[in-house]
Amino acid sequence: MVQTQMTNVNDLVRLQETDVALDSRRGSHADAEARLGETEELIELRGRIEVLRETLRQAHAAQKDVEVEADDLKAKIAPQETKLYSGTVKSPKELASLQADVDQLKRHLSAVEDRDLEALAAVETAETELRIATAEFDAMDGAWKEEQTDLQARLVQLAAEIAEYAEQREERSADIAADVLRTYDRIRIAHGGRAVAKLDRNLCLGCRISLPTNLVNRARAGHTLVQCPNCERILHA
Repeated sequence: MVQTQMTNVNDLVRLQETDVALDSRRGSHADAEARLGETEELIELRGRIEVLRETLRQAHAAQKDVEVEADDLKAKIAPQETKLYSGTVKSPKELASLQADVDQLKRHLSAVEDRDLEALAAVETAETELRIATAEFDAMDGAWKEEQTDLQARLVQLAAEIAEYAEQREERSADIAADVLRTYDRIRIAHGGRAVAKLDRNLCLGCRISLPTNLVNRARAGHTLVQCPNCERILHA
């Protein structure tokens, strides 16, 4: 039991109000600081955009290669067809061989043109995916930047409030006996920031335990500071 007449329990109640407010601001400040910086979602989306950009680059390169191959085949077919239909070749055997060469080149060109269509489709798919991801990133990045601005302002406000409550705590704790303050701080740490518990008839509202009548009467008399025998909180009538 805390036995001293130098400190009134109301002083501890006021100190606890300050401590609760101070703890709350410090917790909010820590939470705001933890939310500074880029989110994992933003980092992951930026990485995905880089992958999509590389995919699009490769798709463009592949499609360009197919176009070059098609152009090469067309360049080979044109003179062969000119020769075939110019009348300069008289031999049926040579004409048949020339026709077979042209047909083979055209079949190859047809296959390459099919690949060109597939390559174009791959480019369009990559462009669409990149456009969607970029739009999503821009929206997410805008919201993130706005939140970061709000957090910075919140941190400034909380820092000012923390300083104010810390000063108030120093002033209020100065009026409390040193031994009582040590007991109060120890209990506060052990019980989530609350060292003083209110009495409701004969019930300690800190731990919800029914207390002996003589102890309740002593707490209500206010001549000494009385602690709950179960949770050790200082009782406030």
